[in-house]
Amino acid sequence: MIWGSLVALGCAAPFVVSLAYIWVDIFQPQSVAPTIAAMMPISMVTALAAIMAYLLADRGPPPRLGLLTMLLVAWAAWMTLTTTWAIFPDYAWKKWDWAFKTAAFTTLLPFVFTSRIRIEAALLVFVCAIMSNVLPFAVKTAITGGGYGQQLGLVPVNGGWGGEGSTLSTYAFATLPLVTYLLHHSLIAPGRGLMRYAYYAAPALAAIATIGTFARAGVIAGFVWAVLAWWHSRRKIALIFVLLGGIAAILPLMDEAWTARILTIFHARADDSALGRILSWQWTWDFAMRNPGGGGFDAYRASYAVATRPDGTQFAIHGLASHNIYFEVLGEQGWFGLGIFLSIFAVFFFGMMRVCHRARRREDAAWMRGLASALIQSMLIFMAGAVFSGIAHQPLQYYLLMFAVSLSALMARVGAEERAGPVTAPQAAASAPHLPAWRLRARRPSWHPMRGPTG
Repeated sequence: MIWGSLVALGCAAPFVVSLAYIWVDIFQPQSVAPTIAAMMPISMVTALAAIMAYLLADRGPPPRLGLLTMLLVAWAAWMTLTTTWAIFPDYAWKKWDWAFKTAAFTTLLPFVFTSRIRIEAALLVFVCAIMSNVLPFAVKTAITGGGYGQQLGLVPVNGGWGGEGSTLSTYAFATLPLVTYLLHHSLIAPGRGLMRYAYYAAPALAAIATIGTFARAGVIAGFVWAVLAWWHSRRKIALIFVLLGGIAAILPLMDEAWTARILTIFHARADDSALGRILSWQWTWDFAMRNPGGGGFDAYRASYAVATRPDGTQFAIHGLASHNIYFEVLGEQGWFGLGIFLSIFAVFFFGMMRVCHRARRREDAAWMRGLASALIQSMLIFMAGAVFSGIAHQPLQYYLLMFAVSLSALMARVGAEERAGPVTAPQAAASAPHLPAWRLRARRPSWHPMRGPTG
């Protein structure tokens, strides 16, 4: 129903079809209800519809794309190249199919989301798609107490970001800074009335869902979120009491099994799962030293290592994934791929800090500064949680990068328009001779990216 509503609304506002693609890509209705996948390839259909809607009905001046976009293109090209020499080509090309499409399409989305209202609409769809998967985990955890590997979400398998506990809990906390931004700056769903309580409920849902997953990645992501929230809060003392009260309220859900699993963060060799990951990281490092170009997607299937447990018994791994995005990329894409991957994060942080600095000097750009700060916090939470989760090609970080590209392009365009001053009709016609006559006529009031409705 949501997908159909967005596509139908796209007939009046073509950019909304791209919102439908974001919903399909994040919520993944074809995984929630597999019968949908049997009816039609909903993801491909929506992607093609979004591209056609942009080309035929919504195409405008392209945004100024910078180094971040170039790095994303290089990243997509390099992952394609490494797939040609993959150790396990059948598995590699299967993973490449969805990993490449995720990277490529999110690189194109900034051409659509070029104004404040469009960026916010995309942000709302993105947040709602994630929280709609977090909510069932939280409700079922409150009832049953949860458990490691249990299928408590909408996705009926222990896979993908919506069904795998470590990924879902990382996503849940990484979304919270964006929820805080919407609470304070949203124009479409302002934080008043019932919406305020919906925004306030998000941290509690994330915390309860994380407890239910028994995921160490979620605990690390939650800790980083709490530190960042406290650091950016104007009421630090009050927030400390709120956090402590929240922990006290959910203590009944933390049983001995949960505590024992989480403590393996500090005593990894006492738990086979954590020990296996460490062995996988060691194997990946050795593999990358022997194969600087990487082994292509799913290179971990060749892993083999042996270690001794504290009790003197032997423990071996074979074909175990690293469950860490940095070692995942190192093993699959090699040292050059890891360099591109880390450069993307570095350019992202530099660009968002630059937006914060430029927006600080403008009274009407408080929302830009708030969004840039929220994106930085979300990416930091994601990078922390991803230390225990192999999600280098899952969609969350790509959408954070997409929002960063759109925000930077909007800031640059608004600055250029203000430096150029008002444009008269003859100047507009002279500067855009390629546009048809109907595109040069007077239009109804539009939405200015900074000032709202304009005449």
